[in-house]
Amino acid sequence: MTLSITSDNKASPQVLDDDLFAPSPRHPDSRLETDWLFLYNKLPPDQWFGADYAYKTSGWLKVHTNIRKRQRILTQISEGYQTGEYDWAKYRSQMLKRINMHILKLHQHHGVEDEGFFPEFIRMYPQLQAGFEILGCDHVRLDALLDKLQLQNDTLARTEVEDKALAEQLHQTLVDVTNLLSQHLSDEEDLVIPILGLRQG
Repeated sequence: MTLSITSDNKASPQVLDDDLFAPSPRHPDSRLETDWLFLYNKLPPDQWFGADYAYKTSGWLKVHTNIRKRQRILTQISEGYQTGEYDWAKYRSQMLKRINMHILKLHQHHGVEDEGFFPEFIRMYPQLQAGFEILGCDHVRLDALLDKLQLQNDTLARTEVEDKALAEQLHQTLVDVTNLLSQHLSDEEDLVIPILGLRQG
């Protein structure tokens, strides 16, 4: 929005009112531009699970809930080892299969989005292309982190003797994935869920 400035270099009351009531995403660190939130304004988060929309929005939100849950469990197990709650054997047994499954499901989810949903949504709303480009770049960054995590997990699978340095490296990668996922999933939901809820069919 371009501010109209009065003679005393202050924004006009109308512009201030427009800014006050402009739609804003749920998260203060969102990367979504105000201009991209026209659908979000029509279908805000407090309506996402409403009777008129839940049958179209709940599936996507459930996938994201499960992603967050798996990521949180992995981080908690890693933190448990760091604090001495788990010994090396239990840490390894808890981490190995969970990481493999988590990476597989994330790659599958991103593939469906990149190859199907995101191009479809851009065709529906070309003015949102820049927002979906941000999400696509996130996928590239996440894939690189997941590849790193997979290599570390493969090393963990071969390392029966305790290796605290490896565990610390793996923990840092999990933290990096958590931070990026948190940003990515929130921005994606604010952009995608209103499209799902408001589209016909």
